[in-house]
Amino acid sequence: MPHVQLQNGATYYYEMRGEGESILFIHGSGASWKIWEPQFEVFSKHYKMILVDMRGHGGSTKEFPNRQYSMKVIVEDMKEFLDALGISSIPVIGLSQGGVIASLLACTHPSYVQKLVLSNSYSEVPTMGAGCLLTVSNAIFSILPYWIILKLIMIPYGEDTYTKQVILNSLSVDKSMLLAMKKSEFPTHTNDLHKITASTLVLCGDKKNVGPEEKAGNIIFNHIPKATLGVFKNAFDPLTTMRRDIFNEMVLDFLGDRPLQSYEDVTYTNK
Repeated sequence: MPHVQLQNGATYYYEMRGEGESILFIHGSGASWKIWEPQFEVFSKHYKMILVDMRGHGGSTKEFPNRQYSMKVIVEDMKEFLDALGISSIPVIGLSQGGVIASLLACTHPSYVQKLVLSNSYSEVPTMGAGCLLTVSNAIFSILPYWIILKLIMIPYGEDTYTKQVILNSLSVDKSMLLAMKKSEFPTHTNDLHKITASTLVLCGDKKNVGPEEKAGNIIFNHIPKATLGVFKNAFDPLTTMRRDIFNEMVLDFLGDRPLQSYEDVTYTNK
């Protein structure tokens, strides 16, 4: 599939699946467009999936200004990427760090985001403990071989072989880029979430992997004017694989303006 040259000089790689109204899918840190494999079959029946590799990942430009990984740079890339495709407004689905990019895009360029789905995302480091854990893991990862780092990342998924398979198949960064991401400044934007005009579906699990994502999900939900929160029991990042069937059905209902169905393992909060 094609590469797009942005006005800022970056080159972005993307894939497309399906026909119909377009949806932008933004993957999480370290992954690529392939992380959306659990969504390919279902979403492509109804929509044109635009599956982009963020800067630093996959087939897209690896370089950053001043050689510093920056999510704020990626946000502006996304705006330019949509401009290059001639898209002025589109539903956006972001997973993990992709959710951070998506919510920042909706804050800084609200007219570009028609509807918003944020899965396993953050608008700030939710606790001091999470920040300390990140600092410690950065130090440990710096001295470990990459293959051991990957094994450690897979530990929380236990016997969920499908999730591990999808994650490993989608990995698109080397150790140096992984460390650059982990050490980069987090773009706290909780106080800007009120600028989001799109109807937003915020999804998170009640289990903790790297950080307390249920608390993070509640923070996001509380600050976006038109938001619905869905908390999945006994799950965490990525819900797109761990709870793929419910995720797919729920997001399709949301995008189609249909009432969200009830699920035994999901608790909703509405405004």
